[in-house]
Amino acid sequence: MFEFSAGRALKHLAVISRVPHAIHSPENAAVRDYIVRTLRELGLDPQIQQASVANRLGIRTAVENIVCRLKGSSQEKAVLFVAHYDSVPTGPGASDDGAAVAAFLESARALKTGPQLKRDIIFLFTDGEERGLLGATAFVAEHPWVHDAGVVLNFEARGIGGPSIMFETSNENGWLISNFGQAASHPVANSLSYEIYKRLPNNTDFTVFRKAGYSGLNFAYIDGLAYYHTSGDSIENIDAGSLQQHGDYVLEMARQFGNAASNDPRPANAVYFDVLGMFLVRYAQTTAIVVLVLTAVLLAFALYRGVRAGNLRVGASLLGVVAMIVGVALAVICAEGVSRIVYAIAGPGIRKGLMYHGGWYILAYSAIGLACAAALYVPVSKWIGSANLVAGILLGWLVVTIAVSVYFPGGAYLFLWPLLFSLIGWSTVFAKPQAQAKPGYILPALGALPALLLLIPMAHNIFSAFAAQSTMFVSVFAGLLLSLLIGSIGPETMPRRWMLPCLLGAAAVGLFAGAIVVSGS
Repeated sequence: MFEFSAGRALKHLAVISRVPHAIHSPENAAVRDYIVRTLRELGLDPQIQQASVANRLGIRTAVENIVCRLKGSSQEKAVLFVAHYDSVPTGPGASDDGAAVAAFLESARALKTGPQLKRDIIFLFTDGEERGLLGATAFVAEHPWVHDAGVVLNFEARGIGGPSIMFETSNENGWLISNFGQAASHPVANSLSYEIYKRLPNNTDFTVFRKAGYSGLNFAYIDGLAYYHTSGDSIENIDAGSLQQHGDYVLEMARQFGNAASNDPRPANAVYFDVLGMFLVRYAQTTAIVVLVLTAVLLAFALYRGVRAGNLRVGASLLGVVAMIVGVALAVICAEGVSRIVYAIAGPGIRKGLMYHGGWYILAYSAIGLACAAALYVPVSKWIGSANLVAGILLGWLVVTIAVSVYFPGGAYLFLWPLLFSLIGWSTVFAKPQAQAKPGYILPALGALPALLLLIPMAHNIFSAFAAQSTMFVSVFAGLLLSLLIGSIGPETMPRRWMLPCLLGAAAVGLFAGAIVVSGS
């Protein structure tokens, strides 16, 4: 009884997302009344905030927010949960944002029947989010409870399924991330998403609170972008697992922040990332700088030992850097070029296939790009030697890591840890006597594991966020991943030098055939 049930939440969602319910519509009023009635049945005392707020055109618009409060045992700052109950006129809004509303109603039940928390829990159901964050704006401007909020947690959706991602935080997030990592049973979050999102023009209700100086976290699931703001955003299409994770987050965050010993002390920003949704790795940005410096020193020492052992040549290793840059660029150019050619030939008829089955196409294009890059590495490896090619690639990765550390400090982890683990493996190969310095499988594979664990989920998230427009970004990650693996799966480890490019080309053909079959395009 104290835990979240997606089954119970779906019963709420069936009512909330029955039909489209835009602001000021009778259908939206019916959803408002259902939320109020459900909260009262739980023994709570919901209030309706009636306010007038200027829309994008400067015209005053009436909004009706719903707010209720579960009293805690202390007078400390409250935890504020935010979701909007209106939908766009074109869809019933089962995911955007009915799932969050249903999750709040079910979580309110679980919290009401469970032990009392130290802090108050406030649930805010905003009106008019789809018209320009109107309800959140009115709440921050006028409602007295906003001053009681210590942490704001907003829940959204931009698709119909997939993992619920904690994709945005307020600045100086170290305390927030520490608590999130402690509480979340299946955390899905990374600081690169935070770095990217804060540079985008996108807005949610959380934007209003963040700009007003409140600290907090923003959650959303984003798989199935094609259904966003359409009639397909229905209860029939929603992923119940996404709803369950939304609800798990609500209860876990309520209990963690609701019993927190202190208010947010606003420490420096953290670097953080999940490992397959099992746990969250987190550390200070200053720690990241120290690890980066140590990695650079270790790489310099490994290259020095390689030159001393006769396995590396400075000029050849620098050519390896050029080969990596050209290889990644070639992967992107070929993938993007083929995608444009296919679209030009097939015309608008392929648009639906790209939208609803885009993953097949993106994988096919990426495989084509990788085949081209691998075809470049074959003669280069023969010309300068596999060890020099790998040394150049590691140097290239270091340059990429430093650049990302400067411009996207929270995103450097994506390149730092694969580089460090690869370096640990390859440094032993570089230092061997020349006759023994042959590419192996086990030690270089150390670098493959963090690269696979970090780059592939990030590529998936980028595809989920940008769908058919993600070819270039996904192929960049694919090209970088191939460059890091080329020493252990490249020409000198294959029975035939050209086997890898041929295998990747065959994979591209198979994936493209699969894309055509599943999409009917």
